[in-house]
Amino acid sequence: MKLKRAAILSLSFLSIMATDTVTPLIGQMSASFPNVSPALLKQTITLPALLAIFFGLLAGQLVKVISKKAVLAIALTLYSIGGIAGGWTKSFTNHMIMRAMLGAGTGMISPIVTSLIADFYHGKARADMVGYSFAVSHLGGVVTPPLAAYIGANDWRTAFLIYAITPFIFASAMLFIPPSPKTTNRHARRIKAPISKDVILLSIASFVVVLFFFIIITDIPFLIATKPHLPDYVTAFGLSVSTLGSSITGLGFSWLYQKMRKWIIPAGFLVCALGFILTIFTHNSAFVLFGLLCTGLGLGVLISLVLLLTANSTGEADSTAALAVVNAAFSVGMFFSPFFFALITSLFIPASPVIFNFKVAGSFFTLVGLLSIPATFIISLNQTTPQKQ
Repeated sequence: MKLKRAAILSLSFLSIMATDTVTPLIGQMSASFPNVSPALLKQTITLPALLAIFFGLLAGQLVKVISKKAVLAIALTLYSIGGIAGGWTKSFTNHMIMRAMLGAGTGMISPIVTSLIADFYHGKARADMVGYSFAVSHLGGVVTPPLAAYIGANDWRTAFLIYAITPFIFASAMLFIPPSPKTTNRHARRIKAPISKDVILLSIASFVVVLFFFIIITDIPFLIATKPHLPDYVTAFGLSVSTLGSSITGLGFSWLYQKMRKWIIPAGFLVCALGFILTIFTHNSAFVLFGLLCTGLGLGVLISLVLLLTANSTGEADSTAALAVVNAAFSVGMFFSPFFFALITSLFIPASPVIFNFKVAGSFFTLVGLLSIPATFIISLNQTTPQKQ
């Protein structure tokens, strides 16, 4: 039982690691590929996320014809080759092919991880595992970027050896994760699982949340640059602090969900809003870092909740396809976030675009958080009101 849990959670470690690991290496890579423009060079980060959209949806269809472990084996093979070989190709074109292969593997892994949790765990245990999975995935986003910067200090190519952990995770998944009960159960296989209205709504919600939140990932160094008196370590560790916040709430998500139930929605939005407010308007390093921690705490609650509700929404049917749609919505939100904020600034032409964009994102989380309080109160009141006979 413990080995199965460890194997499933180890798969979660690979998701954010796919993109975040190479972020500190971009400067060094530019020296190896001097004829590649900076904008194209950054595609080494975004291309895997783009490929993950399509291959996540593909995984949702493949599990209908072959076993989840077979799909997982294909995904981990792609991930292993694309991850390790991405650092040792001589041409940038071949490097991008390997990064695309890595993204394909990532996209197939992500929905299967949560669907395996839905297959093997129920009730509180499922909520526990969804939170733990989210925490482990974001722990990868905390650990691997500085590790890559350290290992690749002299040669960025050696940092790609971090992906050599994948074959070991591959082996543990094949050895310790049993066949899914929804694969071996004939009745469960006959159940059709069309994408429900609830899944569509959850996908839209996840897309919008990530669309506004992702400015933390793309623009936090530029916001900190507008605060000249902050020490350098705020820039160096600011994003990691936000990611750490997501890991913390992932670990405590089940407890929070059991205690707060529907009130967890306004709590998630308002904690995230507090984080944006502190990050934007304070000039003290401790307050800025605490604000970034709060953004991660709030996001961890909201995304863990979306994944749990999606897994629960499919009932006895397999949840892979539904989770693939929601994961695709995450990736689409990430991809379009920079374009969205560029459009906002072009419409309003603010004096300080970076600060303005953060204010827009903070206003979104504040407004939704405040509006969700009366909405949650009304829903709770209706559910506790005795029905007339």
